[in-house]
Amino acid sequence: MRRTLVMKLSIVVLLIVIMTACGKTETPADTKQSDQKTAEALQVAFYVNGTLGDKGFHDSAQLGIDQAAAVLGIQTKTVQGGSNPADWGPGLESLVSSGKYDVIVIGSSQMSDIAKDLAGRYPEQKFIVFDEGIEGVPNIYSMTYSQREGSFLAGAFAALVTTNTELKGTNPDKVIGFIGGMDIPIINDFKSGYEQGAHYIDPDVTIISSYIGDFKNSPKGKELALAQYNNQQVDIIYGVAGGAGLGVLEAGQSVGKYSIGVDLNQNGLYPGSVLTSMLKNVDKSIVLALDQFTKGGLKFGSTQILGLKENGVGLAMDQYYEQYVPKPIQDKMKDIQGMISSGKITVASDLK
Repeated sequence: MRRTLVMKLSIVVLLIVIMTACGKTETPADTKQSDQKTAEALQVAFYVNGTLGDKGFHDSAQLGIDQAAAVLGIQTKTVQGGSNPADWGPGLESLVSSGKYDVIVIGSSQMSDIAKDLAGRYPEQKFIVFDEGIEGVPNIYSMTYSQREGSFLAGAFAALVTTNTELKGTNPDKVIGFIGGMDIPIINDFKSGYEQGAHYIDPDVTIISSYIGDFKNSPKGKELALAQYNNQQVDIIYGVAGGAGLGVLEAGQSVGKYSIGVDLNQNGLYPGSVLTSMLKNVDKSIVLALDQFTKGGLKFGSTQILGLKENGVGLAMDQYYEQYVPKPIQDKMKDIQGMISSGKITVASDLK
């Protein structure tokens, strides 16, 4: 009798434990795990209107995608669209029409019309567009970078280099160079900021400008740079040309002259020749946008502008910069950065 009673009591206790476990309240830790599972389920595609390997714009964006995958636990896929613009629309639409992706990341002004067209035809698909502002489209969030502010820094730096007597290889002429990928508004906004920065330091500085015609022809970039260095007495060139700009940096190294990289920190490619780089922090902005997206806080239909104050742009000041750039130039550049961030220096935009 007693043994039977003990068995019954044991069964009752076991049932209570099971019922308690099934009905327990979710703790903050459990909620965090649930959120993480949601993030892991998010599917993100990155469509490259070009190819990776430019050590600049596209590679910076891919770095952001990779960092977001590692930090946020999202699933990502990258598709390289190649160099033919005619392929970009169909290539991007194949990702959109699959219906597999919670959000698709694309960049540059060259994709603006394609993005707006697809956003209108696929209203359920969300897009993050970087380096181009698109207002009022309810399923597009876009972000632009104040390249004019970053380029102002590059121009001021170049002017300080060409007027400095400590740096080997500079000549008495106050001449600096600019080489753009294409003669289009966004590249000319870089150029305008560069000119403003140079003339802030010295109104007598001359800027020689050339355009490659695309963003992939590195040999053409090198050819144009060599012409500026050898024939037009240029001391330093700011190359804003994606993969084609690598030829500009190579030319500077080959003739013992100086250059300024762009988008990613390219100082380490040719230390002592690439003295600094204008950073367009595409990678950081993509991580931030995807983080906000996973939390449901991304404001679709709007554009965010990222300047020096917002860490959207800047100047690379790494170990190579500290090693090869004279201290007076470093000190002056810190002052100028502070004045732009505080609003004491306003950089006009060339974009209409």
